Amino acid sequence: MRLSPKLFMLFMKEEFRAQSSMFRSSFLMYPLFIFALSALMGLMLLPMRMSLSTFELVTIGEIAVFMSGMLVGGMGMFMDAILERRMGNVRMLLGSPGTLPVKYREFFTYFYFKDMLYYLLMDVLPVYLGLVVSTFLTGLHVDLALAAVSLTVAFALGMSVAFALSTVVVRSRSLFAVILVGGLALAYAATIGQASALYGIGRFFPPVNVYVSGSLVDLAVALAAIIVLCAFSLYFIREMPHPVERRVRNQFLAMEKRFRVFGRYASLAAKEWTDLLRSGGLGSVLFSFILPLLFLWGLIWMMSSVMTFMSDGEEIVLPFNTIFYAIIIGFFGSLVYGWLNNLDNNGSYKMLPVTMTDIIKAKLILFVILNTAVSIAYLGLISLTRGEFWPLLPVGLYTMFMVSGYTGVLTAYMTGIYTNSLMFDYKVMTIYALAVAPALIVLIVLSFSGLLWAAAGLATLMGIAAYFLLGRIDNKWGRVEFKTA
Repeated sequence: MRLSPKLFMLFMKEEFRAQSSMFRSSFLMYPLFIFALSALMGLMLLPMRMSLSTFELVTIGEIAVFMSGMLVGGMGMFMDAILERRMGNVRMLLGSPGTLPVKYREFFTYFYFKDMLYYLLMDVLPVYLGLVVSTFLTGLHVDLALAAVSLTVAFALGMSVAFALSTVVVRSRSLFAVILVGGLALAYAATIGQASALYGIGRFFPPVNVYVSGSLVDLAVALAAIIVLCAFSLYFIREMPHPVERRVRNQFLAMEKRFRVFGRYASLAAKEWTDLLRSGGLGSVLFSFILPLLFLWGLIWMMSSVMTFMSDGEEIVLPFNTIFYAIIIGFFGSLVYGWLNNLDNNGSYKMLPVTMTDIIKAKLILFVILNTAVSIAYLGLISLTRGEFWPLLPVGLYTMFMVSGYTGVLTAYMTGIYTNSLMFDYKVMTIYALAVAPALIVLIVLSFSGLLWAAAGLATLMGIAAYFLLGRIDNKWGRVEFKTA
């Protein structure tokens, strides 16, 4: 494959122009938000050092950046969707092999490394700068050179692992499941007999040792893994993905009968559900919801044994109970609504005798169904593993439904069916944060304090607010015309 810096820069310019035209200047709020969050977490290092060692803190940071890289690298799982969704009516470079005598593998290679560099600048650089700023306030010593190298390696490693896994999953889901289970088993085995899960996992994670000890061997191992995984993924990528022909039976009428409980929205909800099944988008929606929940569970599992603070000679342990998980599940539930809006070309609705509010409420119905199914199963397993049933489980379920209803309806009210573009608008992002963050913080504090009925009362207020916002959706979106966002 020939190397063309000019072609690479064209991909970079295309990404910047695509995002700036879609989100205008608001897309710059994302790295600013990451910078502020990183600086805040840097300030939290002082109290966290009371219960966590430097090695454990570094492990948390490197794993978080690794997971960020995995989210970006998962593009391979949705490769066909990238062509279909990102092209639309706009001709983009990744679609050039369809009409020009160039190889798709070559263009996708540039596309992949473009994303690696672009999101290093958009994700990792703000994290690094936030960490730098926090050191001036905390006085903590941070080796900035090693931090830059280790964070970059962790992000690139996460991208390459996710890209390799997505290459496997599009060919053999059973092999993907075996690899996933094997990886989790190895991670668990690494924690056996160790002082903490963080220490056990960190020992075998090269970016951690790169920062802690400046290990050139671990750096070489990480770089070799990145190169091998990228080469594997790019070698086995299909030369030119084409839509897969599928034959499906008519499910709409049967679905419409099942959805008749939703009254006038039954037909639209059945149509949305049928589209979700036929497009294969259901897996993407569930994956985007379940993955953060699994990451949250794993992170708290690793930290639970070491998150102990001393205050006035007394030992304080943060009780990550069922109520806490219910609150976080409710917050992450809004991701489902965002993904439901990420799968359709909204311009097609211009051809149908429906209004914007009809589509919004139909998608909210699907949001409730999917969120309920996943959340009950997840919270039930959390309650079972922790042995917390009465009254934590029923209060947790109630809190979860109220919080998820509030965040979901608030997202629908503020963004309509254009969640994935309007959520980057700094005004929308600011209002959303102010409407959600304070309530969630208070709920989490109440869950730690054991004030269950106070938490349930606040959750009730959030449910009432959701009902009010649901009634206001018609006024805000009733006259808005469909467009491609």
